[in-house]
Amino acid sequence: MSARFNATGNDPAEITVSPPDSLIKYEAPLFVGIEPNAQHAPAKGAAGESTKIDDMISAVLPPREWVEESGVWMQNICKDPATRLDVISLQEKLDKKLSERKARETGICPVREELYSQCFDELIRQVALDSPERGLLLMRTRDEVKMTIDAYKTLYASSVTFGIKKQLRAEQGIPALEEQADELSSTNSQLELEVQELRSKLEIIEKREAERRTAEEKKRKEELDFLKYQGQHLDSFTKQMNVAK
Repeated sequence: MSARFNATGNDPAEITVSPPDSLIKYEAPLFVGIEPNAQHAPAKGAAGESTKIDDMISAVLPPREWVEESGVWMQNICKDPATRLDVISLQEKLDKKLSERKARETGICPVREELYSQCFDELIRQVALDSPERGLLLMRTRDEVKMTIDAYKTLYASSVTFGIKKQLRAEQGIPALEEQADELSSTNSQLELEVQELRSKLEIIEKREAERRTAEEKKRKEELDFLKYQGQHLDSFTKQMNVAK
């Protein structure tokens, strides 16, 4: 948005000025100097004196300055009381800016945050002109919300940094863990081979032991049968000797 203004008030030449786009309502731009670092006193009203409300408005929403090729320009907050049409116009402008700048409807969006912050400042201006006390309370609310958001941003940045550090440390330890895992896997394979060998040996030993027990039982049975046979033969011989007598 650009406009043509007289830089000095006496020079008929006009200069094209492009104030930064904002939802806050400002007065006409004022040329304040050439050097961008120069300190400029706030402009006073037509009577040369600023009222208490003007001072309060300037304290809540200070003038803004910007630099162009022609020099340094400044805009004071507009002191005109707000009407119902101004509120409706502010809402329409907000919706338009959100659409034009493609602000996200949900989640973190710097564009949406900036536009709603400007809208809230404009509402503070409108309320402060009607009731300075309400304006100051809204200003305190705005500052508290900003402080809370900044604290959450700091906390988020700290958590992200901490998470990155933990991830880097974890990534640095991955090769050692992989090497340890390979060693454990190799050890596990060796132990499995030993287990298989021991199982094979155990099966052989059990088989031999079973064969030995079978052979011993067979041998004892044969001996027992032989002893029974001898006993029977001895009984028979004894009976014959008794009959012979």
